[in-house]
Amino acid sequence: MKAFNHIGKKHLGFTMTEVLVSLVVSVTSLLALAKAQLSSLQHASNSFQYTVATVQAQNVIEQIWPRLCEVQKQPARFEDINFRASLSQDFPAGFDLVLPATYQDNMAITVTWQDGRVDTNNSVSLNASFPHLCKV
Repeated sequence: MKAFNHIGKKHLGFTMTEVLVSLVVSVTSLLALAKAQLSSLQHASNSFQYTVATVQAQNVIEQIWPRLCEVQKQPARFEDINFRASLSQDFPAGFDLVLPATYQDNMAITVTWQDGRVDTNNSVSLNASFPHLCKV
């Protein structure tokens, strides 16, 4: 019967410990990459909503311009519910318009939105400055 002599022979292959350690490192790396990807998607979505809110706020300012003389002559017109509703009628779902209570030549136009993933800074505020064009 032959005796098996392992002394001096080099073993080929990996041990179970090496395989398990490499598996743990690989899984940890993949989980970290997945978390980074989810975070990136979250911030990309919030950035898109920020852009939409900025465009909507700019649209509100643009909608005030054609009616500027009317509003400057009759500031109560700015407080009218129908007038305010007309400014935000094309807003996407989840976006809200916040206007000052009364008309001013310099005022902030604010658009807010709800995003459950990001709790802070879910609003855009543009400062609108209108020259006094019409005589009262």
